[in-house]
Amino acid sequence: MSERRWHVDRSPPLSRIEMTIKLAAFGVAYAAFVSAIARSAEPTAWGARPIAQIVILGVLGLGLIAAIWGRWRRRDVVSMIFVLLSNAAHWGLLAALLRTPSAHSKLVIFAALMWFGDAMKVLSFHVRPLPVRDLSPAAGTALTGIFVVGYMAICLLESL
Repeated sequence: MSERRWHVDRSPPLSRIEMTIKLAAFGVAYAAFVSAIARSAEPTAWGARPIAQIVILGVLGLGLIAAIWGRWRRRDVVSMIFVLLSNAAHWGLLAALLRTPSAHSKLVIFAALMWFGDAMKVLSFHVRPLPVRDLSPAAGTALTGIFVVGYMAICLLESL
């Protein structure tokens, strides 16, 4: 039995929109990380809301680590690079938040952009061609829905 070769899948239009939105989110996260490491660490007095937001971001980051396995199995070069960039953005933003409270302003922007990108992804599971050939629309919607709820929770917590 031969192993599947690495390849580049064609991305449907909604997938390209999703990726563009998420790349903007990654830029926000990377900027927060660079800014945080360029500054001295700041003392933080954590409240329940920022702790909850950080925990949610960490859980979503863990989910993305698991997503690497799925991308490895699919052997799509673009989706593998993208999930690695996404992981770096999540963990970089988390590190920035733990180092300096001023990074918190970037968290909500990041979460809102990621929410919008994942909303596009959920929509793409119900339009042909499917964004992921070996994942049913129901499974893709459910898995992506976890991230949609997580990013929405980060944004909603901000308003409390």
